[in-house]
Amino acid sequence: MFLIVGVSPKIKILDTNPRICPVCGLARAYYKRVDHYLYLFFIPILRIKKGKPFIMCERCEKTVHEFKEEYGHPADRKSAMCHHCGKDLDKNFKYCPYCGIRL
Repeated sequence: MFLIVGVSPKIKILDTNPRICPVCGLARAYYKRVDHYLYLFFIPILRIKKGKPFIMCERCEKTVHEFKEEYGHPADRKSAMCHHCGKDLDKNFKYCPYCGIRL
């Protein structure tokens, strides 16, 4: 008889409202947390460690800690306008997060 046990991380999305990623310019950044679970026969049984929340983009997979000061208040970043939909954008965006057109 044998047991298969182990500890493995699991990413949990805390907030389903997307935020604008300052790197890729798309609204694909979400609040997430990495929790560690005890697994028994590949089934999570018990959460061992609760991680700290962070913001991570699903497209470019960057976190806020990697953004540093770039991920400031949205009002501070608005300095450009989309030529297609007319929305205010960050000047470093490559794509408009509202209409998806390449800038």
